[in-house]
Amino acid sequence: MKIFKSLAFFLYILAFVFFCEVTYADQNPDSPEEYIQFIGDRTLGILKREDYASIEKIDQISKIFTANLSVKRIAYFVLGPYRKNLSPIESERYINLVKRFISEVYAKRLLSYPHGIMNVNNSKDRGKLGIIINSSITFADNPNPIRIDWWVIENNRGQLKIFDIRVSGVWMAQEQRSTFTAFLSKNNGSVNKLMERMEVQLE
Repeated sequence: MKIFKSLAFFLYILAFVFFCEVTYADQNPDSPEEYIQFIGDRTLGILKREDYASIEKIDQISKIFTANLSVKRIAYFVLGPYRKNLSPIESERYINLVKRFISEVYAKRLLSYPHGIMNVNNSKDRGKLGIIINSSITFADNPNPIRIDWWVIENNRGQLKIFDIRVSGVWMAQEQRSTFTAFLSKNNGSVNKLMERMEVQLE
């Protein structure tokens, strides 16, 4: 059972979006829509550059993930009710595993991504839950745009972060939550066993 199958695709798409050296927070964003468009434009510009070594790109991706993605909130969310089973020490280990997965696995896979054009189409304000931003991405090797919806939230410091992404009608973090909780329900709710499985997949 690939416990990271859904999260893998979710993070793969996120890697595409966050592939830039400057976070949007540094640009004093006026809106979540500009947040998505700005980072998307920078990402596409860097993807087509041939003067960037692979190791440099991987290093940038790893740093950008921790700066722009709501890693901790997503990591806890996908555990569902089993989050309460985490001790402070296990919690730190679990968050670090999620960060490792992002930087060590999907940062490398991003390198084969083609360049293209991204457009923000519209958005829907969901109040305290955040804003859903609708966008489309057309890649150089595929004339048919891919629709991607972004769930943008604010953290406690008022900074914009990505909480979830919907691709082909499926919210990735929510689907991964179902996968994780199914695994945990078959293993007596042991988050430790889940982390052991994650470590095996990272080897």
